[in-house]
Amino acid sequence: MLRNTKEAWGSLTRGIHWFVVTLVIIQIPLGFYMVEVYDEYTKTYADDTLVMRTSMGHHTIGLLILAIAVFRITWRLSNQTPRLPAGLKTYQRFLARCTHVFLYVVMIIYPLSGWAALSAYEGEFPIFFFGWEGVPHIVPQVAEGERFDYTFFAEIHRNLWRSGGLLLGLHIFGALWHEYILGDGILWRMLKGSPSS
Repeated sequence: MLRNTKEAWGSLTRGIHWFVVTLVIIQIPLGFYMVEVYDEYTKTYADDTLVMRTSMGHHTIGLLILAIAVFRITWRLSNQTPRLPAGLKTYQRFLARCTHVFLYVVMIIYPLSGWAALSAYEGEFPIFFFGWEGVPHIVPQVAEGERFDYTFFAEIHRNLWRSGGLLLGLHIFGALWHEYILGDGILWRMLKGSPSS
């Protein structure tokens, strides 16, 4: 079944979820590695091949996550959402809903802040999407130290990494808690569609 029901996530929702999980698993270490590569490059400004390759991967995955998040929100708004388990307390339901909302916010703003930082950068550095180097700027280029410069958006990007990591950890903890402590099949529902499938 492609679409969601009141009891189960549809195959498209589940496929998107696990595809984004895979992208995030790749993106996090790649982002740290890209920073290390760039820091090493700035010591000599010699061969920039590895800088460009890691940047291409990081930019591409970030833009993919952004596009998928926009589609995922649109799909969610046009589908019903499966009911939460009946035994959950009010605060647990509230926490679950808030976590999901903020995860969507992070999946939109996090890549946008990275894209904006690259756009505002006063130097010449391409913004990649796969092999295409002509991704348009979404904010004007400005000199360092001016309002809304590279550093402004890069700081937002770094702070979102911290808050996004906390949210992701809370989401994973919640899924494991449901599955192995409460035994209500929430994790299984995202893997196979419904607790009973």
